[in-house]
Amino acid sequence: LSCQCAGLLANLSENAENQIALVEEAAVPALVTLADAENDEVQQDCARALCNMSSNEENHTILYRQGALKTLVQLTQSTEDVCQRYAAIALRFLASNPEVRVYIVKEGMVGPFLALAESPLLEYQRTAATSLASFTLSEENKGPLVRQGGLRQILACCLYEDLQVVRDCTFALANLADSLELQGDIVREGGIEVLTRIGTSDDARIQRDAARAFASLSVSEEIKGNIVLQGGLPTLFKLARSLDTASQRYSTLTLCNLSSSAHKAKLVEAGAIRPLLFLARFPDMEIQRYAALALAGLALGDHGDNKVRIVEEGALRPLIDMVRFPDNGMQRCAALAVNAVALGPQAVTKKEVMQQDGLLPIMALIDGNDSECIKAGMYALGTLCEAEEVKSKLVELGSIASVVANCGSGDMEMKRSAGYFLARLSETADLHDDLVREGALGTIVSLAALEDMECQEYAAFALAHLASNKDLQVMLVDLGALKPLVSMMAVQAEPRHYAGLALLKLADNFENHVAIAKEG
Repeated sequence: LSCQCAGLLANLSENAENQIALVEEAAVPALVTLADAENDEVQQDCARALCNMSSNEENHTILYRQGALKTLVQLTQSTEDVCQRYAAIALRFLASNPEVRVYIVKEGMVGPFLALAESPLLEYQRTAATSLASFTLSEENKGPLVRQGGLRQILACCLYEDLQVVRDCTFALANLADSLELQGDIVREGGIEVLTRIGTSDDARIQRDAARAFASLSVSEEIKGNIVLQGGLPTLFKLARSLDTASQRYSTLTLCNLSSSAHKAKLVEAGAIRPLLFLARFPDMEIQRYAALALAGLALGDHGDNKVRIVEEGALRPLIDMVRFPDNGMQRCAALAVNAVALGPQAVTKKEVMQQDGLLPIMALIDGNDSECIKAGMYALGTLCEAEEVKSKLVELGSIASVVANCGSGDMEMKRSAGYFLARLSETADLHDDLVREGALGTIVSLAALEDMECQEYAAFALAHLASNKDLQVMLVDLGALKPLVSMMAVQAEPRHYAGLALLKLADNFENHVAIAKEG
């Protein structure tokens, strides 16, 4: 009788129109009871019936609440392969339901799925992998899943031979890596080593999720070092050249994050510049931006000989091309990178920007409409003019007029950059006439009158040099240079020294004595 009842329910469930009705008429409790029978045929029909009913999403929650999950787990212990297959498929259906997968993890039912993952049967391994991937789609599941041993099994399954299993478990690992509070667990359980191995796969889906996991993990300052020191870089370089664009994006983002770490010299030694050079030329704006920011990160801080290596390996050319690109976001990233390379005592980096025809694109940023691009361009000019040869070329190209025009309307950051640029130009006596012709002296005096200490220092420095030019001494007084200089002298701060020098120079001219006396 049990055999006939189980067979009847299984046959009826084959028709999709009957599946909801069977559940509503309490077929599930009956099948749960029948499945306890120690009869292979009865168990097989029970598994078939539950599998058919679970193919309908509307039945999932009721099936779970009425005990179908535990019964299906029990049926996986059957010695009949057909029964095993039906049970595995049904479990996969149930675990895919957003509501049911939360119940499974919350009620501590992950264990049976972990046992399936360790089974020698491929169908069970695939069921477990698919289910574990499904569990990680719910944010509330991630912590409990890890505590119930899910992470360890996911990492183990990532190294299985079956492609489907590896795909699902790499996807699950990437989902877990997206949670900051679980990243430490992933590293402790050997997740970096696993990602390093599976990231070299030729499968695009595995590459994509491995790169996504790396990108999430590389946000943490502590884990950046683990990725670099545990051999992750060669895998990331390979992912950066993947044929899958998403894999390239994630891997480039990872390299961008790593480039801001204390291990940036190791990145260059490992060969990071070459793949970043390739990515900077890749026809994808997001990848190009990440590559530019990565190169900027490697150049900042003067670690090792990173700046010189970037220049020698030809990475400046694509960055300058990106500065010309008609997109403000791209221009900002590229300008930051060019600035980072040029910043510092190395004259060769500044000259290389000039030799790669980078001065005009940077000046074009200053004449644009985007305030952030203007700031980036102004700052870059100050950096570049530290090299005498480049300074002269910038003046020849008309940079003074652009800086003066933007200084008056810009914010304090822009005024500081303008002040530094004009101060560096004032050091060179041969450029004084250019400064006068472009109206820069009035701008310098106005910067000296600001309350900002940095602007005062740059302006006082510039005035000290300009005041040494006898032809400009009266002009500077007429422009109102005395008042801000005298005010600086009254404050115990850095600009006081340069202000004193400027006043001494201005006092050398007899025509200024009356004006100086009036200012006290």
